[in-house]
Amino acid sequence: MGIVAASAVPVGPAPAAALALAAIASGWLGYARRADRAAALAVLAAVTACGAARLAVHDRAYRANALYRYEAGDYVDITGRLGRSPGREPDRDVLFIDVRTVVARGEERPVRGRLMLTVPFARGKRPRLDGLVGDRVRASVRLSTGGAFRNFGAFSYERYLQGLGVHRRASTKTSLLIERIAPSPRTSVRGRISRVRRSIQAQLERRFAAPDGQDISPVGAVLEALLLGEDGRLDEPTVENLRETGLYHLFAISGGHIAIIAGLLFALFRLVRMSRRASSLALGAFLVFYTLLVEGSPSVLRATLMTLAVLAGRLLWKDVHILNTIAASAFALLLANPSSLFDAGFQLTYAATLTIILFTPPLLRRLPRLPLKLTELFLLSVTAALGAGPIIARSFNRVSLSSLVLNLAAIPLVGVIMGAGYAYLPFAAAFPGLAAWPAAGLGILVEVFQRVAHSLDGLPFLTFRVPTPRPAVLAGYFIALALLLVRPRVRGQRAAVLSVFLFFALTIAVSPFRTASPELKVTLIDVGQGESILIEFPGRRVMLIDGGGLAGSPFDVGERVVSPVLWRKGIKRIDTLVLTHAHPDHFAGLIAVARNFRIGELWEGRPGPDEGLYAAFSRALGRNVVRRRVGRGALFREGQVAIEVLHPPLDPAAAPEPASNEGSLVIRMTLGSVSFLFMGDVGAPTERALLRSDAGLASTVLKAGHHGSAASTSPELLAAVRPRLVLISVGDGNTYGFPGPDVLARSREAGAEVLRTDRDGAVEVRTDGRTLRCRRAASPGPEKDPDSGLTRATKSMIIAVDQRSIR
Repeated sequence: MGIVAASAVPVGPAPAAALALAAIASGWLGYARRADRAAALAVLAAVTACGAARLAVHDRAYRANALYRYEAGDYVDITGRLGRSPGREPDRDVLFIDVRTVVARGEERPVRGRLMLTVPFARGKRPRLDGLVGDRVRASVRLSTGGAFRNFGAFSYERYLQGLGVHRRASTKTSLLIERIAPSPRTSVRGRISRVRRSIQAQLERRFAAPDGQDISPVGAVLEALLLGEDGRLDEPTVENLRETGLYHLFAISGGHIAIIAGLLFALFRLVRMSRRASSLALGAFLVFYTLLVEGSPSVLRATLMTLAVLAGRLLWKDVHILNTIAASAFALLLANPSSLFDAGFQLTYAATLTIILFTPPLLRRLPRLPLKLTELFLLSVTAALGAGPIIARSFNRVSLSSLVLNLAAIPLVGVIMGAGYAYLPFAAAFPGLAAWPAAGLGILVEVFQRVAHSLDGLPFLTFRVPTPRPAVLAGYFIALALLLVRPRVRGQRAAVLSVFLFFALTIAVSPFRTASPELKVTLIDVGQGESILIEFPGRRVMLIDGGGLAGSPFDVGERVVSPVLWRKGIKRIDTLVLTHAHPDHFAGLIAVARNFRIGELWEGRPGPDEGLYAAFSRALGRNVVRRRVGRGALFREGQVAIEVLHPPLDPAAAPEPASNEGSLVIRMTLGSVSFLFMGDVGAPTERALLRSDAGLASTVLKAGHHGSAASTSPELLAAVRPRLVLISVGDGNTYGFPGPDVLARSREAGAEVLRTDRDGAVEVRTDGRTLRCRRAASPGPEKDPDSGLTRATKSMIIAVDQRSIR
């Protein structure tokens, strides 16, 4: 409670500590006067204040870190040691470097902190980066200056990095800019365990190589995820299937995997007749080694600490209360790193564990026992879902009922795969010439698991996407769930509580509520180097212009960024989807959007050839969506909002052709005396054509063309539009140099404020037709924004602009 309160209302360490001391003193006073309830409440208040103080100290230390505060505009050279083995993803390697020095402009400075560095990987050109924990490296990197996809209500990426102990992100163009200058010290225990981990990965890459021999096969990637917790190389179809079926939890090493390992080892210890105390000590020692082997991911640390707490309790005390040991592990983790509380994995682990412990025994007493422990497996799935389901709906916007059935086969099968895999690894190392047959057997087990995961594909209604549940609905759900455990005191109490619980559960699944917008809202979504704009008309109708996208990257902006923005607003249907032009940075994200939402109609100017991404987009739309080709002169109305298409010329007979920036749709919207001009990706040629036409261009808000490139937003266009506000959608640290300095200077000279997603995150502009209000999702610091007159004093601020001053 203290951590949550301090995150919502920041408080300094000193006031929180003073409050904790005062509460402790009150507790002792109450205890001395035999007022036990008052003493207990005072102690709870003290612990709450301690949580607030711990988060305040944690945040202050994080933001005071030298690497976090280091300012660099271009590439710098860093030296440090690898804090983890290189992480591997389909298109990149990820290094965690404990930085020691930074060299910029020929000057070396001591700078300490942990850096997360992404390095592109191109199959067939260069091998994967290799390295061990403790290796000393030098790298030329570009430090990130902001967060990732900073949108309103989105999960805090900075808080996520805090949970990982990472102070800064960085990128580099090629692995050739990274050099190992010294190996890991021979005396390093973590370095030796890292060498074991690397040998396991090499064994899997050798036995389960991809067809081109450049990387690991899909089967090998599954084994790597299950045995080492390294899920970065799972291919996209596998990941999507695991998410849809609710089986992805089996691939994030956590409590389930630790339980499987503990069960296998206890069976082995029983076979060799080890005593219970010796078995517990041996299991504890192995779990510590295993945690180091998988390099201490947060989920493994949680599960291992919970298991060690139970083992220690059984060794030290005769009677152990499982809830006390779980609470002790959570307390220790939050004391060490209070940012863990905001991690969805932390919440899922403890919510699922609590509901399993609390609900399985009473339900098991009421159900018949089926063979092969099917009753226990089914209850395990159901009771875990009671705690985890609402958190999954809130964090991942998904409800999956198929996992309740699939877990019956998947959980035992994963146990068999893990047991066989851990037995195979030492066997293959000792007898490499005989390892082919066991490897083939492992491959068959993985293929069986994949068939199980796809067995319910013909029943798509068992998994569906939902808008983000409101906090009040989640609170009602968990309160009703807790009340189900309370012994009834009046007749009908349990039935009434069950009815309330089912109401909240159904509300999460159906999400029938969405507040109508009283104003016209335009949100420039932060999609990195791309563009996506959400329009909420007065009432409940919605338009989405473009969906962003990262060319050549497996990261799905539509699934991971744009869709969550809409779900947090309670949106389930997009009335009008607008594709300005079919370049990947504008429309690749629309593929996921078309899958996740009901679409009323599609507007596009010049359709692209029916191939590649455009063909995938057409398949995702389906046949029931109205596709409308629009062009210059097209007029529409959404209530009181007038919509006019200014470009390109409409040619219904035109054949599909490759997309071009100059073929982008240009749209102007007007409500009352406030207008918005959306320029797509057009540049100077189209701007000159618009200026020669008789189209009305004067607008209050201008969305700059082509991400603010130097070839757009000319002085002549600014003179004709006379904008009060210029919006630019651009990625932080992009390689194109967007936005152009000349564009920024011209906009300032024209008297316009400039807001840009690389610095301000998402930008929301609201109007009732008379006044204009604006807020942004992020602010880098308290300094003055050089591109506008706005003071960056708060993370989110509202700017009220009187219509007369707009003029």
